[in-house]
Amino acid sequence: MVELIVVHVPKTAGSTFQVILNQVYGCEHIYYDYLEGSRPRVYQPGEIPSEFRVIHGHFPIAKYDDFFPDAKRIIWLRHPVNLLVSLYFYWLHLPLVNNNHTIVGKIQTSIRGIDEFAEQPEVRNILYPHTCGKNLSDFYFVGLQEFFQEDLAELKIMRGWKNIRNSYENLNPNPKYHEYIQKVFATQKIIDNLVENNQQDLAFDQEPLNLRANRRKESILRQPIMVEWNRYQYQLRQFTQLLKPTNFQVEPTVEKTGEASQLLKPTNFQVKPTVEKTGKASLKKWKRTFLFNKQKFYYNRIKINNPTERAVEIPIAFNFLAALNKPASILEVGNVLSHYENHLSERLGITSRRIVDKFEVEVGGDNEDLMNRSSDKKYDAIVSLSTVEHIGQKGDTSAKYGGQEENRDLEGPLKAIAKIYDLLAPDGKALITVPFRKIIDGEWYIQFSKEYLYLLCKKYEIPKEAVSVNCLKLIDRETNGSSFNVLWEELDARELSYVEYGSPFSQANAIAVIELSNKLSSDFHLNLNVEPSPLLYNMSYETRIEFEQNKTLLQQTQSELAEFQLQLQLTESELEQSQALQQQTQSELEQSQLQIHQTQSELEQSQALQQQTQSELEQSQLQLHQTQSELEQSQSLLYQTQSELEQSQSLLYQTQSELEQSQAIQHQTQKELEQSQLQLHQTQGELEQSQALQHQTQSELEQSQAIQQQTQSELEQSQLQLHQTQSELEQSQLQLHQAQSELERLKFSQVKVRETEVKSQMQYKDLLWEGWYAYCKGDRAEMANFLKESLKCTPFSTTETVLNSLEIFTRFSSEKGDILDTNTLVTQQNGKN
Repeated sequence: MVELIVVHVPKTAGSTFQVILNQVYGCEHIYYDYLEGSRPRVYQPGEIPSEFRVIHGHFPIAKYDDFFPDAKRIIWLRHPVNLLVSLYFYWLHLPLVNNNHTIVGKIQTSIRGIDEFAEQPEVRNILYPHTCGKNLSDFYFVGLQEFFQEDLAELKIMRGWKNIRNSYENLNPNPKYHEYIQKVFATQKIIDNLVENNQQDLAFDQEPLNLRANRRKESILRQPIMVEWNRYQYQLRQFTQLLKPTNFQVEPTVEKTGEASQLLKPTNFQVKPTVEKTGKASLKKWKRTFLFNKQKFYYNRIKINNPTERAVEIPIAFNFLAALNKPASILEVGNVLSHYENHLSERLGITSRRIVDKFEVEVGGDNEDLMNRSSDKKYDAIVSLSTVEHIGQKGDTSAKYGGQEENRDLEGPLKAIAKIYDLLAPDGKALITVPFRKIIDGEWYIQFSKEYLYLLCKKYEIPKEAVSVNCLKLIDRETNGSSFNVLWEELDARELSYVEYGSPFSQANAIAVIELSNKLSSDFHLNLNVEPSPLLYNMSYETRIEFEQNKTLLQQTQSELAEFQLQLQLTESELEQSQALQQQTQSELEQSQLQIHQTQSELEQSQALQQQTQSELEQSQLQLHQTQSELEQSQSLLYQTQSELEQSQSLLYQTQSELEQSQAIQHQTQKELEQSQLQLHQTQGELEQSQALQHQTQSELEQSQAIQQQTQSELEQSQLQLHQTQSELEQSQLQLHQAQSELERLKFSQVKVRETEVKSQMQYKDLLWEGWYAYCKGDRAEMANFLKESLKCTPFSTTETVLNSLEIFTRFSSEKGDILDTNTLVTQQNGKN
């Protein structure tokens, strides 16, 4: 009976998955529905024999709906653009095809390039015909080729497949395949053409990603998979970097012309190549440092609350405080740094700060709720490490931290961040770390998400430009007694789709480092009286595990209850049978009593017969005497029989000699058996040699997998080059704005040339322009000098000159879109007069 129907979309790892199905079900139980001559379609859908358990091939999914409605449907998909590029180069390098009417023949003979290939009707929207427009949620499993290893691991668990070996099949044989792929993805025109011709496939490209996210969100079996996947991704990125012969470092160069000009002029960048000295690729798993915001930091090795996110939070926090430009008033929300500051803070000069912690007692600390703290006192810097996520929530499960809030506020952490922003002085900065990625209500904490952070600006009115978020993910962790090793990596928030608190490692598996800055004034009005947003909070990992366990326990209890009910029914049935049997026994007892009465009458008859028998016995004794005489005759016959027995014994001795000959033959047979066993041992040795050859084949398979990993890394490199191109475009736009400002100055110069009738008027206007330019730069002293010089060549009186300069500065400000600070201008001009 058919159990699985697997749709093989070309170049989506279908051949590799076919090998896995062969290992699970055996080739004899898989019906291959392909058009190729080597795998012909023999049966019509309704004629497939019952020994086939799997159908696998190139066919629309609806083909077998009417014949095997209960079979589970599986399909592997791939991003449409990646699929077409891979398909083109695969068909291009197949052996030559004589038939030029097929798409493969056209590619090899008449089609010129992938642009023309994308126009062919046979390959437009190639995914849609396989799915028949069905909702992908109707499939039992939808896998993605881009996540093949990870999705395959989930499918193995779902189906209970064990001892399955993966091998990549049907790979492109051309050695320059990856070079061709890079050239294609570097050409935007080709990508646009592929996108334009495959709109139908691209329309549902997000659906398999959503299905995959929901499936993984609900699965608690993915922990070991995620640990290995994180390690694999990190090692792949590191190995890719080490294999590059030349790395490029972008270093900004700033002209030494003063602070004001540095703010106005664009930053120039120099690209310097750096070549590895050894020329060899090396990869060390555990490192002492990590990168954050293009800076190298040493992991925190102080054994307090480790190994957790403290390994990266502490060095980032100390660097933030040490970078303050002046003696600052510092506030720490949550008593964390005091456990580490004896080692670093005295040398960095950051010991002077206030600590607000509702529960922990510390010298220099205030035991109060942050939300109740007065906003009158402002701070130049505020730091909070893994604290705000607990504000407004319950105490933790160990009862070591926090208290029991009667009324929890799910947006309490956001209100705490808004309060921190309110406590900042103008130009103040804040550093806040929280667990991050998908929003989780852990009861004693809230894990932040991108949507949750968005409320800071939307609801609590913190300016968008004042919030900066960077993310770090825990890739791997190893503890050995008192020692530990951790591996954190800075990643984009989009690469943290499935991270959650407590899985696969205990505590935070990713953190967001939130920086608040650019507070220009104290006009921020803190408003916490807002309605809660209708966000969907996920269960915590621990709660979900407990829920799954309770669900399993409930199912077991229900199953046991059903068994008990069945046993009760059986017992009741047996009781009814016993009662019927008892009634039957009662009737049989009555019959037995009747039979006893009959037996007594028969006994009386027997006694009469006994007396008759006694007389017959006496007659028998007489006959006995006659029998004794006959016995004597029999003894004579016995002697004759003994002589015959002696003859039989002689025959027995002869038989024993023949038996000894048979035993000799048996010994010879035993020797031949030992020789056969020796030959068997030799055969086992040859079998071990064949197993060694099999291991060698396995190693070659692993090499091919490494080649596939290299392909992935080169794809990521091309994406990095695309980001670099975008940054260069932004620099060009900045230079365009500079050119526009120069053009405005030239326009003004043309006006000045046309007004050359009076030399003093031209000099007067020049001085006003220079004063305006100094005002724009923020150099008030230079502006005042130019305005003073303009009084020497003005054609107006002093009052008229002041009014005229105000009028001109107002016009310039209006054209530029700014608001003129007239009080400062008048004060500067009158002061110089």
